[in-house]
Amino acid sequence: MPSSSRPGITARTGGVRAVVAVAACLSFAMPVLAQSDPDALRRELDRSQGRLAQIRGERQRLQTELDGLAGQVHNVSEEIQNIERQIAASASLMAELDLQLGTLTDQVTIMTRDMLLTRDELTARQATLHQRLRDIYKRGPLRTVQVLLSSRSFSDLLNRYKYLHDVAMFDRMLVSEVEDLETALVDQREALADETDRMARVRVEKLHEFDELERLEQQRQRRLRSYENRQVQARSTLAQLATEEEQLRAVVAQLETRRRETEAAAGVASVSTLTTSDVGNLAWPVDGRILWRFGPQRDGNTTIPREGIGIGAQRGTPVGAVEAGTVASVVARTSGQTVILDHGAGFYSSYQKLQSATVIEGQTVERGQMIGRVGGEMSNPHIEFQIYEPGATGPRAVDPVRWLRSRP
Repeated sequence: MPSSSRPGITARTGGVRAVVAVAACLSFAMPVLAQSDPDALRRELDRSQGRLAQIRGERQRLQTELDGLAGQVHNVSEEIQNIERQIAASASLMAELDLQLGTLTDQVTIMTRDMLLTRDELTARQATLHQRLRDIYKRGPLRTVQVLLSSRSFSDLLNRYKYLHDVAMFDRMLVSEVEDLETALVDQREALADETDRMARVRVEKLHEFDELERLEQQRQRRLRSYENRQVQARSTLAQLATEEEQLRAVVAQLETRRRETEAAAGVASVSTLTTSDVGNLAWPVDGRILWRFGPQRDGNTTIPREGIGIGAQRGTPVGAVEAGTVASVVARTSGQTVILDHGAGFYSSYQKLQSATVIEGQTVERGQMIGRVGGEMSNPHIEFQIYEPGATGPRAVDPVRWLRSRP
């Protein structure tokens, strides 16, 4: 359909036109029915209606599935795939409607031809009937009696009677044929009007399907843009997280270097407040659900490094130290405050995304003492908690869950 005949269709609907072209090809690929077999045309229309019902049912199922996906998936590619399946279903609908229009056109052509033949036959019969009526009128009402009375013999009388009987039978048959043809012509006109109305309804339905196809294509384009925006945002977030993780590792490494130098100069070695007996026994810094776990996390095609766990809790909730230690660092970041506790002998715990810190550097804290409050995004308040253990090249982040108490 040219764009000039459908106002409001822009260049963005090029994908729709491509799908419509495919649908048209599909419709032309359908078997061509004999135009002289209206019963075959009706059977094909009935089969097409059945296929339309199946396709509509599948598209409704896909729409229900899409409604269920909304707000649940983190990767919009699933929604895009669903919409593309709906577009394919709509293309099949367009092909079926094109097939129906072609079949209805053939059927209307046949019905129009038959109606014209009936009309021509009726015209001829009416002309004959009118001529007979004129002849009967001209001869008068006593013509039959005169014919019989003018017989020269009994056999001539019988022959004339038989002739008059045949003429009367012909006249009655002619009248009956005219009545039948008039009735047939009325029925054909009504049937033709019904089929013409049906064609109009199919054309309107096709326009609606075109609009639905356009809507799905626009929805797909929006999802694609959303997907691209999320990719850009994910790359930005990934870069920010990588930078913050690198900075945090550098801070912990500096703190460890300073601790070792201080202890070496003093000739003493610190004892860690974290021991193997604490594994699986430490209290959680804040009660809440785990938003992400330790280790790389995949979000679609993006891998986010996680050197700690995310714990969701109400914004402003107090955050407690998991074990006694010294506040080695309080750092303000764009994502919130970060407090690092030194537990001695190369063990550290880190509390990030704090709304505020309630301790200062060099302060000694006890187990469970509040060091800050939950921050994070307004729509997703949380903290990130990390534990560092001594390593060959310096402190290394480990899964903090193995140090914390099991929760029901």
